[in-house]
Amino acid sequence: MRIAIIGFGNIGKYLAEWIGNNPSYELSYIVARKDIDQEKIGFNQAIQCRKEITPDLIEDVDIIIECANKDVVTQLLKFPEIDRTGLKLIMISTGGLYENKMVLEELKNCEVILPVGAIAGLDAIKAVNDEITSIQLKTTKHPKSLEGAPFFENSTINLSAITTSQTIWEGKVSEAVAQFPKNINVAASIYFASKCEDLVIKIVADPKATSNMHEITCEGGFGKISTRTENKPSPNNPKTSFLAVKSVVSVLRNLNTNIKIN
Repeated sequence: MRIAIIGFGNIGKYLAEWIGNNPSYELSYIVARKDIDQEKIGFNQAIQCRKEITPDLIEDVDIIIECANKDVVTQLLKFPEIDRTGLKLIMISTGGLYENKMVLEELKNCEVILPVGAIAGLDAIKAVNDEITSIQLKTTKHPKSLEGAPFFENSTINLSAITTSQTIWEGKVSEAVAQFPKNINVAASIYFASKCEDLVIKIVADPKATSNMHEITCEGGFGKISTRTENKPSPNNPKTSFLAVKSVVSVLRNLNTNIKIN
C-alpha cells in the first residue's frame, strides 16, 4: 500500500523510518513546509517531497497519515478527492477533526482512523458510550510541555514560575481544542469515543512531572472506568508522547493482520 505522510516533525520522521523498513508499505510522498534532504536521511529517491497537499497526491495513495496540526486537518478535509472508497486517513491531530465534525459526517466512502494516541481505555469507552453519565480527563504535564499554547497569550500564568503542581485550566472539550491545540488531542479522541459534549478537562502543570499523564474517569449504567496513562515524552519533542507515535505504528500493523483487537 502506498502512503503519504503529511507533516515531517518528530512523529513524521519516526513513521517514515518505520515504513521504510516494512515491505508491506511504500512511502510515496512526504508533505512538509521545510525542505527535506533525502540523501542525508537515507530515503529512497523515489519518494516525492512536496510543500503542499494536492489532488493528484491524494488520488495516488492508499493511506494518508496526518501528523502536522489541526489546521492541516481542516485543509485536507476540504479536498473532495479524499472521499473515495479504499482511502484510509490516519489522523493524529484529532482536535482538527473535532473542529470539523460536520465535514466528517458528510464523508461516505473513505475510512477515517483515529489512533489511540497517548491514552488507554478508548476501546472500553466506545463500547459503553450510550450508557455514560459523566466523563472527565485530567492531564498533567511539565510546564515546559505547555509552552506556546494560545491560552497563555491572554493569561497571567507564568509557566516558568510554577514550583508546585497547579491546575492551570479547566473546561469543555471545545475550549481545550482551541486553547491547547498541541497538548490536548487526547480530549478530542475521548470525545469521538464517548460522544459526550459534557466531557470535563482539567490541565495540571507540575514541574516535578517526568511523564505526560492522562487520567480518565468515566461512569454510567455500565459501572466505572478509570485509567491512568503515564507517557514518556518523545525524545525530540516534549509536547508529544512516545505512545502517540507508537499508536500509529499499531494501526499500520493492524491493517495487515487477520487478528483484530478493536
